[in-house]
Amino acid sequence: MGVAPVSPRRLGDLGRRERRRAMAASTIRCLLTTAVVVLVYYLLPLDGAPGDTGAVVRLVLGALVFVVVMGLELHRILTAQLPQLRAVEAMAVSLPLFVVVFATAYVSLSNASPADFSERLNRTAGLYFAVVTLGTVGYGDIVPRSDVARILVSLQILVDLAYVALFLRFLVTVTRFSLHRGDT
Repeated sequence: MGVAPVSPRRLGDLGRRERRRAMAASTIRCLLTTAVVVLVYYLLPLDGAPGDTGAVVRLVLGALVFVVVMGLELHRILTAQLPQLRAVEAMAVSLPLFVVVFATAYVSLSNASPADFSERLNRTAGLYFAVVTLGTVGYGDIVPRSDVARILVSLQILVDLAYVALFLRFLVTVTRFSLHRGDT
């Protein structure tokens, strides 16, 4: 069962009231999605026993969820009436999900092996550390101390660089394609 083709429109082509309404609805969807992602993160069971491989399993499962969600977001952009807003919403979905995937792995690793980080990470500390790593700020208050933790943090940094560069480019390309598709 296919989706009926929609003729995409540019946000700038909308009247002032319609544009404000579309942007408000998009903002609300972004905020609600972020709230749900963070809520799920705080509700997930992340306890681990020493030697537990839960951090790696959670990272792989999180990566799979991320890929599936991004595939759904791509489809939504391609079929959207306002692809620019859908692209912004895709970013608003992907960024917190991306951070939560790594935060989950950090907390799981810290629970399984408390010596892997300079302090034991609870959920808030794991989220904080993932955000600080994404921003390449590195305050130094939490540091990886084991090879496994350092590899995981290094992996996040490499994926962060690719994410920022490639995903933003991808969103721009898909949005342009969707807009030009309506011109034919």
